Amino acid sequence: MKISVIIPTYQRTNFLRETLECIIEQDFPKDQYEVIIVDNAVEPTQELIDLANSFAYPSINYVHESKNGLHNARHAGAKAAKGEILVYIDDDVICPRGWLTAMAVPYSNQEIAMVAGKVILRYETDPPNWLFQFSGILSALDLGDTSCMVEPYISPVGCNMSVRKSVLFDLGGFNPDAFGDKSLINFRGDGECGLARKIHDTGFGMWYAPDAWLEHRVPSKRMTEKYIQWRNTIGGIEDAYADLRYHRRTMPGLLLRCGLSVLYLIYHRCQAYRHRRDVGRRIQHLAAAKRYQYRGIQRLKQIMSATLRGHTTQMSYL
Repeated sequence: MKISVIIPTYQRTNFLRETLECIIEQDFPKDQYEVIIVDNAVEPTQELIDLANSFAYPSINYVHESKNGLHNARHAGAKAAKGEILVYIDDDVICPRGWLTAMAVPYSNQEIAMVAGKVILRYETDPPNWLFQFSGILSALDLGDTSCMVEPYISPVGCNMSVRKSVLFDLGGFNPDAFGDKSLINFRGDGECGLARKIHDTGFGMWYAPDAWLEHRVPSKRMTEKYIQWRNTIGGIEDAYADLRYHRRTMPGLLLRCGLSVLYLIYHRCQAYRHRRDVGRRIQHLAAAKRYQYRGIQRLKQIMSATLRGHTTQMSYL
């Protein structure tokens, strides 16, 4: 088995059947890849089990990982995988027939440890004009139409990326990412960005493959100011995680950065008021304010919690 396509999911199955149909119709040799659905709900989801069993070939395997967190689901899929290459996608993507072949080609170069595919957004309804400035938050990735080695520290997008299985385990796996259980939000980290950073720092290469493109759905509920605010909330938490992890800030340093976050928060709130009649700029500044707000809150939590500091700086999350 050469490739394992891993699809983590948490209490969401509405688009998964169409995603699976795209995967089994790939022009890649059917005996050279498998599909693994990783159910990250507390209890096994019968609907997912039935869905996996409804496809005959190539094999679609169901794995249950009760420990909440996207990184835990990703690791469970990796541990169950038979492939040398692990391909990670979301449960709401649409892949053309040549996608998997294009994802596999760069691995003929043994120096390549990770491949980032292009991600095109498929909007469920016509998006408002102000939304396009947030395409990165919605998981778009477009570095052009030419294949190339990716510079440090550019990261793939988690809905369309792949990594050598051996490298993933050698480097301690993914850093924490999303949690379906919102009570765990402060243990969020930088996910695939952290893995990409470890790969770059170790001397391996990451390749951008525009021909390995797919479409990522953007439902109407994600085209709202409220959703953009939420994404910047978790973005602020990720920023604080990365700052502590990679720079090992001292307590005075964390306090200083809490203060700076407050100043930037005030600045962007003022700018949002100044541009209140310009919808796009107002939302842009409010989003930035939200990011600085939660960057500061997370740093304060790091100061107060030795458990959180230890979680942020631990070597491996496997």
